Amino acid sequence: MKPNTIKIIFQAAIILWFHFAISQQPQFTCKNKNYDFLKSTTGTWFVTTKDRTSPGNYEDNHGTAIITNSIEGCGIKESYRGTYRNNPYAREVVITGQDSTRVQMIALDSEHGSFSNLEGTIRNDAMTTYWYRNKDIRKVQSKYILTLNSSNNFEFSSYLSTDYGKQWALTHQRVYHKIVHSEITFDTKDSITVYGDMYTTNKAWSTIILTHQGGSNAKGEYQTIIPKLLNEGFNVLAIDQRVGGASYYGGHNRTVDNLKKNDFDYCEAYPDIEGALDYLIKNQYIGHKILWGSSYSAALGIQLASNRSNDISAILAFSPSTGNAVKNCHPNPYLKNISIPLLLLRPQREMERQSSIDQLKLAKAHNHQTYIAINGVHGSSMLVSDRVKEDVSETWKIVLTFLKPYYKP
Repeated sequence: MKPNTIKIIFQAAIILWFHFAISQQPQFTCKNKNYDFLKSTTGTWFVTTKDRTSPGNYEDNHGTAIITNSIEGCGIKESYRGTYRNNPYAREVVITGQDSTRVQMIALDSEHGSFSNLEGTIRNDAMTTYWYRNKDIRKVQSKYILTLNSSNNFEFSSYLSTDYGKQWALTHQRVYHKIVHSEITFDTKDSITVYGDMYTTNKAWSTIILTHQGGSNAKGEYQTIIPKLLNEGFNVLAIDQRVGGASYYGGHNRTVDNLKKNDFDYCEAYPDIEGALDYLIKNQYIGHKILWGSSYSAALGIQLASNRSNDISAILAFSPSTGNAVKNCHPNPYLKNISIPLLLLRPQREMERQSSIDQLKLAKAHNHQTYIAINGVHGSSMLVSDRVKEDVSETWKIVLTFLKPYYKP
């Protein structure tokens, strides 16, 4: 049997045992206030991690965690997805109260396929669990400490001792920043109410404004893209423009749904995108602001980047429209006026059109970055494997490399 097959079987067995162990947790009603602070850790979090790779050496990683209540409020369950040593990494953790002060922690991680079962105590809004590598000698010990800093921030760190707990070395330090999601509205300069979704971790961090293609909406087009951007530490504002719908990717366009009359063309949606930028400024999002457009909204984003370069740090344009539908707001004339970083992306299949060839040539002439996705479809969907029906990791690599100067970590 091949080593990889053995590893997969082993990890599968560990996962089955993990879920069995969870199901065996004691079922009782938690009334002790010592556990109340655990409930405040529920939600979606951006996590920055310092992982020890060898004594004295640490690697910075990051990802997102979803924490939910478990065992009648006496515990929590964490599902984390992120990176470790530049590879995808996942872990599952369950912390459960045993009685008035004792707590049990069960942890499983994908890197080592390891299963840990620890017991500790909770007192005074802090949790410490100890794991004795040798229960008789207790020379080698691990210690895990969870502490709250605020309602939107907490830490969960682990330490190792090899001298009976006299000295401790940090092995992992995880800092959790809460991601707050809310539906928002704002009014444009021409009095249209635009609906959107705001995902906020920290207003001082970078924010990406996501705008969709024609016949679409924010939740439908970006349902798999938003989690990846949150996983990188960005705030995200995804809006429904006045030109859109439910023709692609499901969902519905809330802005369109609330219009009494809708005979707008693509160019007339420009105030929606500018309104999103103004919403961030008005609400004191002080970090970098990055435009992200798809099809016709990419064309409008290029125009906005030309007009408001002092307020925008960078722009990504996925398949910017070039046809008659945008003849009154054609993006090409604006390319020469953009001084901020711009990444223009198209799938290979669109490069059979002369208009696409001319646009990329013009973008390069003005020192903008371009990319042709060999496996790709129109617009931002070139990042969604289910829509491309091929691997999209190389396209994501290009996008994340472009965004790297604006990362929080």
